[in-house]
Amino acid sequence: MIELQESVKMPSAKRDNQRWQAVTANDAAADGDFFYAVKTTGVYCRPSCSSRAPKRENVAFYATREAAERAGRVPVRRLEAR
Repeated sequence: MIELQESVKMPSAKRDNQRWQAVTANDAAADGDFFYAVKTTGVYCRPSCSSRAPKRENVAFYATREAAERAGRVPVRRLEAR
């Protein structure tokens, strides 16, 4: 099940599906809209990250970098380089 942090007005299931589609498509247009973290690694990234796609059940979505970091996630090295 996907964790959702810092909700916005869109129903969460629809928002989660849209976010997941952006992650699996490496959609650069979604960068800045949210970040996702992989629970098993503890790292977070942008939707356009070129890392291997995680299993959906291991993904948590965050509205901001700060929210991901407050949850104990760290940036993926590719994100730090930007």
